[in-house]
Amino acid sequence: MARVNIAQTQFTSGELDPRLAARHDYDGYYKGAETLENVICLGQGGVKRRGGMKYIDTLTDTAVRFVTFEFNITQTYLLVFANAKMYVYKDGVKQTGLNGTGNDYITTPYNATQISEIGVTQSADTLIVCHHSHAPRKIVRGGSHSTWTLSTITFPYYPTFDFNADYDSATFAIGSNWNSVGSDVTVTCNTASKITSDHVGGIFEGNDGVIRIESVNTGSRTLTGELLKEFTNNNTLDGTDVSLEEPVWSATHGYPQSVTFHESRLWMGNSTARPQTLWGSVIGDFFNFDRGVGGDDESLDITLDTDSVNAIHHIVSGRHLQVFTSGGEFYIPESPIKPSSVRISRQTKFGVLQKVKPINVDGATMFIQRNGKQVREFIFTYTEASYVSSEVNLLAPHITNAPVAMASQTGDVDNEGNYLYVVNGDGTLGVFITNRAEKVMAWTKYTTAGDILDVAVVEDVVYLYVKRTINSSTVYHVEALDNNHYTDASKQVTQSSSTSVSGLAHLNGQSCRVRADSAIMANATPSGGSITLSRAATNIEIGLNYDVTIKTMPSAIGLQSGPVSTKKRRISRVSAQLHESSGLKINGKAVPNKSFGASVLGQAPESFTGIKSLPVLGYSKTAQVTVTQTDPLPLTLLGLTVELQVTG
Repeated sequence: MARVNIAQTQFTSGELDPRLAARHDYDGYYKGAETLENVICLGQGGVKRRGGMKYIDTLTDTAVRFVTFEFNITQTYLLVFANAKMYVYKDGVKQTGLNGTGNDYITTPYNATQISEIGVTQSADTLIVCHHSHAPRKIVRGGSHSTWTLSTITFPYYPTFDFNADYDSATFAIGSNWNSVGSDVTVTCNTASKITSDHVGGIFEGNDGVIRIESVNTGSRTLTGELLKEFTNNNTLDGTDVSLEEPVWSATHGYPQSVTFHESRLWMGNSTARPQTLWGSVIGDFFNFDRGVGGDDESLDITLDTDSVNAIHHIVSGRHLQVFTSGGEFYIPESPIKPSSVRISRQTKFGVLQKVKPINVDGATMFIQRNGKQVREFIFTYTEASYVSSEVNLLAPHITNAPVAMASQTGDVDNEGNYLYVVNGDGTLGVFITNRAEKVMAWTKYTTAGDILDVAVVEDVVYLYVKRTINSSTVYHVEALDNNHYTDASKQVTQSSSTSVSGLAHLNGQSCRVRADSAIMANATPSGGSITLSRAATNIEIGLNYDVTIKTMPSAIGLQSGPVSTKKRRISRVSAQLHESSGLKINGKAVPNKSFGASVLGQAPESFTGIKSLPVLGYSKTAQVTVTQTDPLPLTLLGLTVELQVTG
């Protein structure tokens, strides 16, 4: 019988796909795990119990869209779009009496279906909101947390396009002032159907002349507008020599759906009638799309020239202006971007999921592939001088399941990594940590007693929208991950020593876990928003329990007589390197870390830092270690050492 010691000193490969169970040759095999549930991978290598979900608010809306709004570096907000309304949260508190109306929301034109489709971007104190069915809006915060304005954007000049392009049977007579730039000129058409009210705000071109159309009289078949460029002469024009453009965005042709700011321009893309076109504003004049004469600072448009329809779903400002479409990933290589030289280059052909906006994480743009399965990073490589779209969930595709939302969080002193949160269609939350410098790329999964529906990060606070069943009723909570909480939908109360705890109406009728002065007390069920403790306490937390599971990959060390994976084996001893931990089990066996006796009853378990070693009996085909925690207590696992006995 041989004895083999296997040490796992890090979990930086995260939870691995079950189909990797035989990949003993993979360098990351012993840096990963079969299961990492409700833990977060640390940049230092270990795993830690995730923070609990702190209760913020209850809403009645079955569907919402979280949007982050940054007024300045100290004033940030969570905007919650719901059916025809928008709520505002500051530091986890819903603002009431918005605009002095007494309402806790402002009215919006976006219904419950449309909120998942809107495109948003922000510059300074203005948030731009776009949707195919509505003229673009802007949201501006006023002089206080409760003062907000939503208004339709006024564009002094629209981008234009000739939607008809067939004037062969028509002629156009040019009126006086045909050679006086800046004057009004009237053009008369012999065919009434060629001129409509939709042309107001458009452009008339012919015989070198250009008119910006200001009014239309369909009865007299005339259009009138400012002369931008003089005509060669005032001869009547044949329809074959004429371009008669309309504003691209209108109730007739639809409105843009994707939007961002880049290089001092407002960029919009994908209107209903022009899904493959991208428009950039005049530099420094965000709402002005006057094309002028094509100067470097004037507006521009570019249409994707591809062999298939590539609707522009998202525009992202990064190292370059990145364009994500239904059929591929593009970028504009020039910087600065100029109308005279603009070009767009296709890089990869995966396509993006429309309802999940790509997001910057650790120098890359993460996006969900159109099939709703792969998470990819769009990143510039200096060796190729181009972008690649690598699959970041290749080793853990089971973690992401029909994603519906994403958010990112920059690492901090305690967690030296950057985090991507992916809300899955099954109500779970996939969490990806990346630290490119330290070669950390790890996935874990968060579960809760309910379904997670949306996520946003506001000033490093991760907000979640959670559907729960409380006392047999369906409720919808705004909650926030908090490392100082150990339960979900939780409420912490600090008070003078007392047995009575109130403020728990959101948990009425539901059996809850209770932490009192860090000690675990018997479950309690709030009634009338209150519970009574069995003993007085000062610091109390009440919430829903969640379990932690860490399960290693099957052991596979090679011996002279053959690989361990083919031999009968058992774990004889497991040693766990812990940091400030308590209340865990290894393969179902509790790890002791406190003294016993009457003097310690009812006290908080002692947190332990160091190595705990305990024997584990029984043979196994896989010789795996499962660490679990079912009580709301701290847990940080830094590493494991497993002693195997191998026979045969």
